[in-house]
Amino acid sequence: MMTIYLQAQQLLAAIEVELKNAALWNEIPPSVEALASTTPFCIDTMPFTNWLQFIFLAKMTQRVVMQMPLPENMAIQPMAEEAFKAVTADTRELLALILSFDQLLNKKN
Repeated sequence: MMTIYLQAQQLLAAIEVELKNAALWNEIPPSVEALASTTPFCIDTMPFTNWLQFIFLAKMTQRVVMQMPLPENMAIQPMAEEAFKAVTADTRELLALILSFDQLLNKKN
């Protein structure tokens, strides 16, 4: 049986690939100030795709690799859906992966 960590790792890797496929990957990291935002999704300091890449993927990957406890109530998909309305790229696959990640963490209880 695949562990939740293995499943999470595969989904995080797939989200990264899909961000790159959709040309939403950013080679330039946000400033330290932007990363220090306390607003949900850092919505006041960076685009959602940057939050996804530099905060969500970074933190989740670290938790998975170190097998630290994972959050239990994930609801990133509704935010992603809203944020991607402004994006011209095809984000359907990305949204599906994010939803899968939410569901994976929500069903482990």
